[in-house]
Amino acid sequence: MASILSTAAQHVTTRHRSSSSAASLPRPGEPQHTNHPSPSHTHHHGNRPRSGSRPQSRPQSQHSPLSTSAPIANGPAPIHQLEQHQNFNHSVDTLGSSSSIDSQLPAETTLTIEFDGGTHVIVRPNRVVRGKVILDVAERMLVTRIRIKFRAEESAMVKVEEGGGDTRGEWIHQAITTFFESDWKLWGNEASYYSQCPWEEMDIGHYEFPFALKFPNVNYPPSMEDPAGFAIRYVWTAQADGPALQSGIKSREYITPYRPIIISTPDKEWTYRKTLMKDKKHAIAEVQAKLYKQSYCPDEPFEMQLNMTTLHADAKIAAIEYKFRKHHEGKMLVQQGTAFREHIRTVIHSTVPIPSSNTHHGTQVAETVIFDVPTRLVSPSFISRHTRVHYGLQFLVTIEQGHLFKNTTVVDFSIPIIIANLPHDNLLRIPDLTVIQGYRESKECPVFFDPSLDEPPSPSMNNGPLSTPMNEEPPNYYTLPIQPPQFQLGKERKERTVFLTRPAKGALHSQEMYPAVIIQGLFDEDW
Repeated sequence: MASILSTAAQHVTTRHRSSSSAASLPRPGEPQHTNHPSPSHTHHHGNRPRSGSRPQSRPQSQHSPLSTSAPIANGPAPIHQLEQHQNFNHSVDTLGSSSSIDSQLPAETTLTIEFDGGTHVIVRPNRVVRGKVILDVAERMLVTRIRIKFRAEESAMVKVEEGGGDTRGEWIHQAITTFFESDWKLWGNEASYYSQCPWEEMDIGHYEFPFALKFPNVNYPPSMEDPAGFAIRYVWTAQADGPALQSGIKSREYITPYRPIIISTPDKEWTYRKTLMKDKKHAIAEVQAKLYKQSYCPDEPFEMQLNMTTLHADAKIAAIEYKFRKHHEGKMLVQQGTAFREHIRTVIHSTVPIPSSNTHHGTQVAETVIFDVPTRLVSPSFISRHTRVHYGLQFLVTIEQGHLFKNTTVVDFSIPIIIANLPHDNLLRIPDLTVIQGYRESKECPVFFDPSLDEPPSPSMNNGPLSTPMNEEPPNYYTLPIQPPQFQLGKERKERTVFLTRPAKGALHSQEMYPAVIIQGLFDEDW
């Protein structure tokens, strides 16, 4: 099992092999969201020379051939963009100094990931994601292989009060479900079940390893971080395995946003009706709202006709405000029942103008509500095992009653709205859209493939014979039924769940969480 080494939140370094078995391993750096890059990573772009380093246009070392991530036994050397240390020593002229040579070498060993498209990469179904793993070696190191991993996980964490008497206290329960995990060797030797793996020495310099991944035509839940304790993340990591099963180095986690492809429903006019109650006993007004669609997409106009009528002669509608709200709900089964958390985010907050020259003196209102659905903070409505995201348009109506002594009542109602991310007329424009599967039914897993190809090999290429015919003479005893890695694309995803329990006192992020609401005796995972 590889270990993680880091000296700072933004760097990953090597350590001495002689002490690797006894030294304690520090915690990894904080995860980085690719759409919110940290300033400390802006200087690690492979297309731009670092401060004090030689430009990438310098000639290559004579014994370091150019290569990418061709998946052969040992793998050819990666793109080595700095000459070896001894060649630098021979290139010092009489006016230079050895200190200037040292400034051109990496200050410390780091392992990072860069994506094509920069920090705005978004993972979608049936799409290819490309990038490169960058290794800057500050001192010679022994490496068995260099790998990249991509996984998706859903995390549910709640704080509940349990126990009785002296043992009663707050506990944190957490369930982490990994939807899939894909692994790809960029360089080095393949892991084998029947043989130990040799290792190679990597010289000081700058190395780049291109990669490509094809996401299956499957809709997974979109990325999210609400409510507190609940998250769905799509995470990339790079790892260099050390020699003889010793610890190597590992990059920080790179979190990329994922967006499923969900088409809105056909346009269909419908009417929302509601009787508003005062103190849940007395009817005070009637509401009728006509909407022209049931589902909307970001950046689309929303329009509805709102009609309201009071049911009392002395009642007058004084003010109307509305909120377009996003509901994040999370739940998890615990020993007592179902722990429930909710977070409501107001995306739009505005008012409905009431003309002062209303001929009905405020007893009736007929106004049009118009706004554009925002693109920020608006993701598709969805349901997963632990989370649910849905939307509603909440109206707060202020009604005044009485003549001399007025009594003010505020009542509310909410109109359900469902959010997609593509209009319905795109149904036939997107290839293979109608054959998208749900992640609970599909066993397809994202696959890495040779980055020199446009697409991964088709599954039909994997059905060929793995060895020579059995009637050959002499018998082919040493034929191994193993395909090259670029053809091992038919792997099924394996979902797994890990449950963790710990006392809330002193736990990480415990102060940010408030106790969940417990629905006693309810053990139903369906929403």
